[in-house]
Amino acid sequence: MEVYVNFDLPPEAEAELRRHFTVVRGGDLSNVEAALVSRLTPEELRKMPRLRFIQAVTAGLDHLPWEQIPPHVVVAGNAGSNADAVAEFALALLLAPYKRIVQYGEKMRRGDYRRDVAIPLLAGRKAAVLGLGEIGTRVAKALAVLGAEVWGFSRTPKEGPWRFTNSLEEALRGASAAVCALPLTKYTRGLVRYEHLALMLEDAVFVNVGRAEVVDREGAWRILKERPSFIFASDVWWGRNDFAKDAEFFALPNVVATPWVAGGYGNEEVWRRMAVEAVKNLITWAMGGRPRNVARREDYI
Repeated sequence: MEVYVNFDLPPEAEAELRRHFTVVRGGDLSNVEAALVSRLTPEELRKMPRLRFIQAVTAGLDHLPWEQIPPHVVVAGNAGSNADAVAEFALALLLAPYKRIVQYGEKMRRGDYRRDVAIPLLAGRKAAVLGLGEIGTRVAKALAVLGAEVWGFSRTPKEGPWRFTNSLEEALRGASAAVCALPLTKYTRGLVRYEHLALMLEDAVFVNVGRAEVVDREGAWRILKERPSFIFASDVWWGRNDFAKDAEFFALPNVVATPWVAGGYGNEEVWRRMAVEAVKNLITWAMGGRPRNVARREDYI
């Protein structure tokens, strides 16, 4: 069976893939039945009339050209492959500003050694986790261990050390902290608006490690300008990889910004793990097994 690959695989993943497939990277794609991709263009799709399965190396699938993917083609994501790394990063993005480490670091650099910024406790405070997938579940469990009163928001109920709710308002109302790990679908685009952020405490910290577009950009800008003590800490931005488009946010003193480095872009070991897991899932499909993370087309179209 021929598989189309449009990115460079780590050697161990490449070797395993070649044990099961004929790997094609260009030229004639007319016999390709499966594709292992980081991104995919409509032009590439048109060259693969026999395509039956798409395996993305990324956890998110919002960047795929869903309108052009034929309905019979199965699409699988790679959720969980980078979950440990992103969950760790989300906790760091939350705790560094929440415990005023970022703020005191800036003061120390300026030669200001006064202990005049109070350090809030997280234990006993309300913390919301938006999205209870692989990443959100890990974050919620860690926050519960720290003693936070965790509220988990998700479309599908899931049991754990949190209070479950399918109401975004209920999850964020009175929260001292929130971590957004929601995927970007047609249902979550622009889901978190100004009125939701305004339900949080005045000096709350909102962290985003899901997709930027889940949060309404204008709403985020408004809350940051109105509430100087409200902190927005994010690894994902509306300009995607063109970070200059969001430079106005980075200039704000109550923003903590990183350039999409929580997962595979920030660590070669994590990237290798993502590639290996994607190859394993593709092989499972080829061998007649049940692949993980099969997407629902109706979530995107």
